[in-house]
Amino acid sequence: MKAIIMAGGKGTRLSPLKPLIDLCGYPMFYWVYRSLLNFTDEIYLAITRYNPLIFSSFKKVITDGKGYENDVIQAIGKVGLPVIVVPADTPFIPEEAIYKLYSCKKSICTLVTKSGFVGISLWNELKLNEYEDVYYEGEIINVNTLSDYITVKNLCKTIEYS
Repeated sequence: MKAIIMAGGKGTRLSPLKPLIDLCGYPMFYWVYRSLLNFTDEIYLAITRYNPLIFSSFKKVITDGKGYENDVIQAIGKVGLPVIVVPADTPFIPEEAIYKLYSCKKSICTLVTKSGFVGISLWNELKLNEYEDVYYEGEIINVNTLSDYITVKNLCKTIEYS
């Protein structure tokens, strides 16, 4: 199983550098990366050619930056299937949520929390009309606003990391 971290958005709601914003001493995208290491060792950053992460040593795929959905499809086309797709602004993803998503056998499986969609999906095949919502009872914060960032920043006090 491969993984794609979507890290190339325009960041119009918070900052174009949102994946690089410090969170507990690491860039925000790195927390997503660490979560995915428990499930795969083939992780790609999906970015545009203008993204500062282009200079990083992480594996990456370059997308056109024509919107999240278009970039997801483009990145999947370059990386291949099956693949889990995760936004760079969803740090602290509980393992149980990923396990629950992996139990889905449909072509496209989308994780839904009590707050709604968070942008995390599993792509087994590219059959766009064969999909399933997978409900996770817990919470996953998608950092889109300063208030969201403050909420996850406050979690730094409660997590163990090194």
